[in-house]
Amino acid sequence: MKVLQEGNIKSCIFLILKFLERSGYLSLNLIHQVKIFLSPVDTPIGKVAMNICYDVRFPELGLIHRKNGAEILTYPSAFTVPTGLAHWETLLRARAIETQSYVIAPAQTGSHNPKRSSYGHAMIVDPWGAVIGQASDTVDICYGEINLDYLQKVRQNQPVFEHRRKDIYTLVNNEQQQLSNNEDFMFADIKISKNHVFYRSKYTFAFVNIRPIVKGHVLISPIRYVKRLGDLTDEETCDIFLVTKKIQTTLEKYLNSTACTISCQDGVDAGQSVEHVHIHILPRKKDDFGDTPDAIYNEIHQHDKDGRAGRSDEEMCREADEFRKLFYPS
Repeated sequence: MKVLQEGNIKSCIFLILKFLERSGYLSLNLIHQVKIFLSPVDTPIGKVAMNICYDVRFPELGLIHRKNGAEILTYPSAFTVPTGLAHWETLLRARAIETQSYVIAPAQTGSHNPKRSSYGHAMIVDPWGAVIGQASDTVDICYGEINLDYLQKVRQNQPVFEHRRKDIYTLVNNEQQQLSNNEDFMFADIKISKNHVFYRSKYTFAFVNIRPIVKGHVLISPIRYVKRLGDLTDEETCDIFLVTKKIQTTLEKYLNSTACTISCQDGVDAGQSVEHVHIHILPRKKDDFGDTPDAIYNEIHQHDKDGRAGRSDEEMCREADEFRKLFYPS
C-alpha cells in the first residue's frame, strides 16, 4: 500500500526494474476515480500488463490486455484466508487459460490483527493453466520459467482469439489515453495541433472548432482516416460513440447546458465539408436560437462556408486547455 494523497490510500504496484519509466499503477475495479488505462509494457521478459488484487475477478480486463498484446499478466494481491482458499487458484488459472498468457501473482501473507489474516500462496501460472510456481502461506519466494516460445505455441495450437465471433460479441474498451506532448493528429489532410486536442482514446480524438457556433462546439473524429461512418470498424464505432457520450455529458455539466445537438454529416451530399468522419457536439440552452431551435442545423451547414473568419491559434489553445482539464485534472 502507498499513500498517494493525504487520507487516500490506494493499491499500487511498482516494478523494480530500471527500464520501466512509470511510477505506479492503480487498481481499476476497486478505485473508480482511476480513468487512465495503461497498455502492456515492453520488458526483457515480455509484454507485461499490470493489474492488482481485486482486478483478477474481472476477465474482460485480462482479455483486453491480451488484445493489446500482453504476454504476462500480474496480480499482486492481499486475499483473506477464506477468499483465498475458495477462489485464489481458480481465478488465476482461469485468467491464464482464457488469455493464453503467463500470470504472475505475488501475495501478501501473515496475520495483521485478530480479525485479518492474508492467504499468501504467491503463484505463477503458464498459458495452458498449469501452476509452475507456488509459495506457501509463509514468507517465501517461488520461481517459474517464462518461455515465450511456449506461449506462442499454445496460442497457435488453439487460436481462440481468431475464433472469437466479433459479429455477435466484442470487447468494448472504453479507454481514455494520455495525451502526448509531441503528437499531432490529421483530420483528412488538415493537421490538427496537439494544442487544440483535449481528449483522446485508443481510436478517437476530440478537438476544438476553428469556427464554433456556440460555446463548447467541438468535434470528435476517429484517429484513423475514414471517410464514412459505415467504414469504421466495430471497435472504432463503439469507441467514437462512447467518447461522444462522455464529452457531451461532461461539457453539458461544465457549461450548465440543458440540452445538446449531436450531428454527423455522413458524406458530401449530407453537407460534410471535410471528408473524414466527424461528430459535432453543440451544447444548447433554452432559446439560444429563439423560437426555432432547429435553426442550428442550417448554422452547422453554413458555418464553414460563409466566409466567416476562424479563431486565432491562441484562442483555440486556451479553450482546448480549459476543456482538457475536465478530463485530465492535474
